[in-house]
Amino acid sequence: MVYELIIIGAGPAGITAAVYSARKRLNFLIISKDIGGQTALSGAIENYTGYQFITGTELTQKFEEHIKQFGVQLKEGEEVTDIKRLGVDALEVITDKEKYETRAIIIASGKKPRLLNVPGELEFKNKGVTYCATCDGPLFSGMDVAVIGGGNSALDATLQLIKIANKIYLININPEIKGDAIMREKAEKASNVTILNSAKTTRILGNKFVEALEVEVAGQKKTLNVRGVFIEIGSIPSCDFTKIVAKIRRDYSR
Repeated sequence: MVYELIIIGAGPAGITAAVYSARKRLNFLIISKDIGGQTALSGAIENYTGYQFITGTELTQKFEEHIKQFGVQLKEGEEVTDIKRLGVDALEVITDKEKYETRAIIIASGKKPRLLNVPGELEFKNKGVTYCATCDGPLFSGMDVAVIGGGNSALDATLQLIKIANKIYLININPEIKGDAIMREKAEKASNVTILNSAKTTRILGNKFVEALEVEVAGQKKTLNVRGVFIEIGSIPSCDFTKIVAKIRRDYSR
């Protein structure tokens, strides 16, 4: 079968593309490792249009229900590994399980948080470890938390948490914060923010949930008693299509 369109990704962007494609009665397919994308990783969501409050799980279910109304074809649990040109108006999408032919592709694979890669990170993911202050900040009201990072994303998370958390440790591996001056000044002036520069996170500790963070500052180990760890060290593409897209462009230019 040759599809008119294949949509890669089933997060908010991919689902939206699918709804419009279905309304246009296109013969299309969605390929995604999961439904919801980063939404599925979020706890409480209070900033999604149309909902004053909804959990990430509930919103993901809404996405799934919406596309099911249109009978959308979905290949869930597959990861796109390559895209090839078959002809002037034909492309082949290759996953870790199958191959699909299409005339057009929408890449809506989004991004994912860059992992810290320290012991305890994956163990306590969604159990105190989070990658979204906007989504999960209110869950840590009145608690001591840590924000890991030294750029604008870490500063933004810190500023959001100032009015929510009891105390915030901003853990920066570099000698100084590199974010915007205005944001940096606000964080430095906040009475409940402690900035630890040249600090390396070595371990996240806990039982069922996060209970502490182990860091190394100037060669000395410190244990910070926190209940939340916000990892804000940037994002990476969910699927690296840069080389693939560039290759297809070169093919078409020949």
